[in-house]
Amino acid sequence: MSGFLDALTDAPWISVADLLGDRPLVVIAPHPDDETLGCGALLFDAHARGNPCHVICVTDGSRSHPGSRAWPPARLAAERRAEFNRAVAILAPGAVTHWLGHPDCAAPDDTASAQALTRLIPHGAFAFASWGMDPHIDHQRVAALTRRVVAERPDLDLGFYPIWGRFTNHSAPARLVLASAAARTAKARALACHGTQMTRLIDDDPGGFVMEPWRQSHFLIHPEVILAP
Repeated sequence: MSGFLDALTDAPWISVADLLGDRPLVVIAPHPDDETLGCGALLFDAHARGNPCHVICVTDGSRSHPGSRAWPPARLAAERRAEFNRAVAILAPGAVTHWLGHPDCAAPDDTASAQALTRLIPHGAFAFASWGMDPHIDHQRVAALTRRVVAERPDLDLGFYPIWGRFTNHSAPARLVLASAAARTAKARALACHGTQMTRLIDDDPGGFVMEPWRQSHFLIHPEVILAP
């Protein structure tokens, strides 16, 4: 456990219907796989009840295996984009997707990028972005970028979803999302699409990233968390 997870003991639960109403759902992911880890069940249940779903991936995820010769950055980025598309097709078939393609570890948070992002977010949406306390530069910059957008868009609501911050001692006001059994099953299928990150598919870089099985299980078993801005 962590201080963050310990603090969730008394967090209130909320249904997808009460969370979203009839608003569009927009998930803004720093990397391909964050959409599934942080909001996979939410996407599934929102789509099932008819909420328009939009998923925006900010970076190309191409630096997860810098020592691989078989998977240079261009090949890895292409595969991660394909993984992203397969996962979203399971979670929210027909969702509007955007692949921004910024270099991994170089997510933008400047005004021009915020102006570009706001054009992708429909009126009245509830936007969910990575948490600014996640210990990863791209997660922090995507949080800041989305804050810039929402500051200029009073029609939008904003929430954050923690990924790596779940395993720290940081905390914030939180709600736990009630997910259907079908959503949990779909999330597991979607996570399996991200083979470059969840398996040893890339086997020529011993130092490359692979999420530990216990963390994968955590994201599939533990409820999704929405943090207040």
